[in-house]
Amino acid sequence: MSFKSKSSLKPLLMRTIFGLFFPIFIEIFVYIVYTGLRTGNYQYSILSLFVFFIIPTLFLYLIAPKTIFFLGGVRHHIRKNILSNLDNIFLKPRKYLLQDKAVPLLDMELKLTDEEYRLIKLKIKNKLIPNLLKESENLYGEQFIDRNHTSTNERLLTYHETLFLFSGVSSLVLLLNLVLIIILNKTSIILDFIELDQITNSTNIVVFALIFGVLLVIALYLFIVSSRKICNLIPQILPIIYYEPEEEREKRLSQILAIAEFPISNLFVRRTQRELARSIEAAKRELLQSKLVSAISWYYRDEMAKTIAWKLYKEVLEEIQIPEETKTKIEKQFLFDPLARMFSSQILTLSEEKAIKADIDYIQEKLVKWSKIRSEEQTLSFLLIYRTLETIFRKIAANMSDTPLGDEINFLRLIDILEKNSFFSSEEVSLLHEIRFKRNLLFHEPGKSLDIGKQTMDHLLKLLSSVINRINE
Repeated sequence: MSFKSKSSLKPLLMRTIFGLFFPIFIEIFVYIVYTGLRTGNYQYSILSLFVFFIIPTLFLYLIAPKTIFFLGGVRHHIRKNILSNLDNIFLKPRKYLLQDKAVPLLDMELKLTDEEYRLIKLKIKNKLIPNLLKESENLYGEQFIDRNHTSTNERLLTYHETLFLFSGVSSLVLLLNLVLIIILNKTSIILDFIELDQITNSTNIVVFALIFGVLLVIALYLFIVSSRKICNLIPQILPIIYYEPEEEREKRLSQILAIAEFPISNLFVRRTQRELARSIEAAKRELLQSKLVSAISWYYRDEMAKTIAWKLYKEVLEEIQIPEETKTKIEKQFLFDPLARMFSSQILTLSEEKAIKADIDYIQEKLVKWSKIRSEEQTLSFLLIYRTLETIFRKIAANMSDTPLGDEINFLRLIDILEKNSFFSSEEVSLLHEIRFKRNLLFHEPGKSLDIGKQTMDHLLKLLSSVINRINE
């Protein structure tokens, strides 16, 4: 608990002191110096005014999350992202990536009527998105107060929040100074606790106006830049619905793989590798840590965001009375994460790979002397490769669906499923239908002579090798 308190206190002090107190203190200090140089009487009593700024400053800090969320454009940014990618987030089925192809999952194909589609989109825009934005604002308010600074993005966010508050308050103060310069050109300002003499020298008016004007432009520029940075950083820290292209996810994983699989042997000879083994491992760990933290944090946020959003999304679907079956499909596609599926999907087990390798070795041995072996051995080799292909196809098809495939799914149905999902080329489909026909002849017409050519077996082996390579990539 003590560690958490310290980690939360640091950003609070940083944002309060530099973001809010500092620009106001500078204004008071400038006034003291100005009046001291002008009159020779440094009015230190004016510092008492500083005390009166504590209460409004604390008030500004309390409303800072709402200020940043609205004036910083965070609400508009998130809303725009959701609206621009509404179909991708809520209605478009997730894709399962396989050998650089986006494959739709079989049981997630949504077939909505035009009226259902219109009602869902209308409800999402008018009810779901406002509720999600309200939830996002609450999450940001909690995280604003209690931030642990465990990642680079969190530290960057605190920095840009500080810059946003500083530039925002400074802009208001500088604008006030410009107004005062205009007023002081006409008359003095005399109050019980402060005196500002009229500035009669037009040169001074121009100089002060230029200084405050330039500073105001700089402050406004910093205000805009920091607000844009905040808009981009908040979705990377909070568990809120926010569309991120698949390419960004793949890029994140590619960076991790590039570090983990770096070909260090190409740089050093064996002796040098042994001498630097500890240094190499330490360097890899240091580089991987930040990348892994980022990837795991993103996955956690994404899962949390979808879980939170689904409760609100479900209410919308129930209001417009979407059929239960359609609602179940929407839930599956909304909560589904293709990367998580890829992490957990090992299509072939180690024992299955060994068995297939043994079958391939047996078939290749028979192919060397194909014309000399008996027809029974040729038939056995053919049925062996047919069985292997069917086993692999069934596993691939099952891996594309969240529900297990039933025994009624035969070889023909497997071909259709995988062809539909762009897994095969047209030539491969023709070959598969050819061997399916030959296999049916063997089973349904016992005793019928069947010529299985060596060329067909070669094509089947190449197909089998190609399929195994695809599922391992």
